[in-house]
Amino acid sequence: MRVKTVQINWHDKLPIFSVDFDHNYVNSSGGWRFATGGGDNNVRLWRLRTPSEREREPKQPAVEFLASLNRHTAPVNVVRFSPCSSKLASAGDDGVIIIWRQQQTTEEISRAPPVTMEGVLEDDGFVEPEVWRPAAMLRGSLADICDLAWSPDGNFLVSASVDNTARIWDAREARCLQVLADHSHYVQGVVWDPLGEFIATQSSDRSLRVYRWAAPRDPREIKSGTEVVSLFASHYSMPLAGPEQKGDEDKEEENALADGMEGVELQSTEVLGDVPMEEAAASALPVTADIVTAPTTTNRSQRLFHDDNLASFFRRPSISPDGRLLAAAAGVQRDRSARNTSYIWARDALQAPPVLSLAGHAKPVVATRWAPCRFAAIKHTDAPTAWLADDTDTRMMLAVASQSSVAIYDTSMGAGAIGLMSGLHYAAITDLAWTRDGSHMILTSIDGFASIVSIDQPSAAIDIPTPLADVPGCTSGTTDHSRESLSDGAMSTQAQHHATSANNKGKKRLAPTLISQL
Repeated sequence: MRVKTVQINWHDKLPIFSVDFDHNYVNSSGGWRFATGGGDNNVRLWRLRTPSEREREPKQPAVEFLASLNRHTAPVNVVRFSPCSSKLASAGDDGVIIIWRQQQTTEEISRAPPVTMEGVLEDDGFVEPEVWRPAAMLRGSLADICDLAWSPDGNFLVSASVDNTARIWDAREARCLQVLADHSHYVQGVVWDPLGEFIATQSSDRSLRVYRWAAPRDPREIKSGTEVVSLFASHYSMPLAGPEQKGDEDKEEENALADGMEGVELQSTEVLGDVPMEEAAASALPVTADIVTAPTTTNRSQRLFHDDNLASFFRRPSISPDGRLLAAAAGVQRDRSARNTSYIWARDALQAPPVLSLAGHAKPVVATRWAPCRFAAIKHTDAPTAWLADDTDTRMMLAVASQSSVAIYDTSMGAGAIGLMSGLHYAAITDLAWTRDGSHMILTSIDGFASIVSIDQPSAAIDIPTPLADVPGCTSGTTDHSRESLSDGAMSTQAQHHATSANNKGKKRLAPTLISQL
């Protein structure tokens, strides 16, 4: 694994708040198209060049500019491509969601002068390779929008806003179907279950809420005023494991974590400090994960998440591509001390406490993102316990971004992080995204730059077919994990289990791959 910060003019040196890859992109030159949203009020489209292109032209940037979309009147906080097409949704501080569509034909392009056959002619004479136009504008949010998520069939959107609400939208008819007003503070993250059954929201009121879809999947069958989702689970706290701590010490540790500082000196937090990636990967101090268990010495409970003192715009959760695991951001684990973490919930136990805690980050977790595919399992004679003991043929990868670093986890390689990246940016990380095959990842930052991670996967990527086989544009096939037991299949070892180091001998991790010179 190799990471490089691409030093180009992404958004006029203003913050980059979001990034997302188009998993339906097809181009004769290959590569991967992605979008970024920034503080300059613009959405910009880019193409990440293939490794062979980067080898042939090592002096060229690793990314190619495609288009600039400039209908927003305030900073753009989130960009998300539809899972079933190349439509792009963007939203930001102006409270408007814009759905963009690429103009494909000469006739479509000619409607927006001045143009050429190749693209749009800018004032300085530069021709944009692609032309995009708004297909719909969704209005109704009363304040800034922090996050968006598409339904797996591409018919609906869910948005998160600082007016303490999440909204469900009909993307085709550009109408709001339901307002979710259960949170008492900013809603900063949303995710839609890839199986289409659940929606999860995260808020600075220190809660995670899960809603269940309760309406027809065809938007034409949904009548006005119908509640399309119902509240399924709410998570604020769980029993406190380990010995009791003094209340004043608890508050001091939590305030320190909320300010982005290490509350105490722990092995599990030192490894994600500001050190080069190569040194971090070779360190014997793992980013650990703990099995979450009920306490035996106390009846006290602990809050699961940071409060509104956390200096971040985003708390972005994610669900694994097969729908089996939910990863939450902004977690705080309080056992021996207070530690920044990402909690993991199992699909068949969404109303129960989390089953896993990925603790040890030096600063609060602001975003989580699963690779959109599975990978063939790697057989090891001394392999650590897998997250899902009932799935030994495949593995999945999760990236957890704190404000200062990114840790990568492999569900087949135990609880420790297999890849650690830090010291890449001068300001907080805001978002991250994977290519469809899991070979590359991009992370963005408030400092106005983005970093590209190249990963030489030791096994082949396996596409996960959608359960919505009748949706045009979606991959055919069905996958139903809704009845599989995850609480039994998820890691089950002794309480407070700690993983071994990420560089144990005999375990092949991620081989380095050089990204081209700029």
